[in-house]
Amino acid sequence: MYTFLVGEAGLGKSRAITAAANLVREAIPEVNMGATSMTRASLVDYMVESKRMLPQLPDPAIEYNSMLVVADELSAFMHEYDSGLVAGLVEFYDVNPYSEGRRVAAIRIKLQRPQLSILAGSTPSNLVHTLKDYVWDQGLMSRVFLVFSTEQPMIDTLSAPQKGKPNHLLHDLKMIFKLQGKFTMTQEFKDAMWHWKLLKLDPAPDHPKLKHYCTRRWAHLLKLSMVASVDRGNSLELTKDDFNTAFGWLIDMESVMPLIFQIGSVAPDSRVMDEVVHFVRHQKNGISEYKVVNFIRQQVPGYSVKVILDNLVAARLIRVIGTDKHGLRVFTTP
Repeated sequence: MYTFLVGEAGLGKSRAITAAANLVREAIPEVNMGATSMTRASLVDYMVESKRMLPQLPDPAIEYNSMLVVADELSAFMHEYDSGLVAGLVEFYDVNPYSEGRRVAAIRIKLQRPQLSILAGSTPSNLVHTLKDYVWDQGLMSRVFLVFSTEQPMIDTLSAPQKGKPNHLLHDLKMIFKLQGKFTMTQEFKDAMWHWKLLKLDPAPDHPKLKHYCTRRWAHLLKLSMVASVDRGNSLELTKDDFNTAFGWLIDMESVMPLIFQIGSVAPDSRVMDEVVHFVRHQKNGISEYKVVNFIRQQVPGYSVKVILDNLVAARLIRVIGTDKHGLRVFTTP
């Protein structure tokens, strides 16, 4: 699973990611952790080093490669869009056999079951800046859970009592790590999935950039149902309760996904308009048009001044409350 926590700076993304990583390191020391920043070649090298053996007595052991990448900031992991690195991420997500040949020292790499999970954080603007429009039509972002929030919890970090280790959670992680085998499905779970399919997987995000993400929602819900199942118990059985839990997670996450693009895609002109509104708001008795024009021309080229002023009025971000002695409009904010 690839999960990106998305929110403005200072909301606690790094704290949450660090806490999760620390829990994994303590509960499961043998988990292979990748580097925060990697190229395609180093990603493959780390994956090669992440070999594990799963005993299947009396049958031969299963060999696989599994790795977790944790990055407080997506920009540290991938500061700009790297098509080679992204291609590797897509391959490892699908757990397809992977092979690579390098000319240096005649290196030949073959991985039968490479599996990668990522937990990273990003601000909306950085996400939109790093991942250009065409990227959303490709394979990587259809595989990513974008968990967005604007909430800023009020926590008294100075006076609040220190909490001890979450021993129950550490115990659960250890138990989950020891689970092995194939999931089974109850008929009720199958019926719920089929009914959702008959409903065309509604409700689904309708933002244009999430078009390709929507094609993988069936697989996403199955993965989340597995998470719900192992959280509930050790049976490795998918039930209707697991479906309902996973469906709730999915819909909660998807309901605010489009806000990422609304917040992260703020154009330069929009930022200038915000500056003008702030400037006008702090004038007690309104401000004359010539002063607003002079303020705007310090921010943008001259040919854009009138356009921005007209847009501010049309959007009702500022309003006319009269004229001055020169016949110029006087503005204030609503």
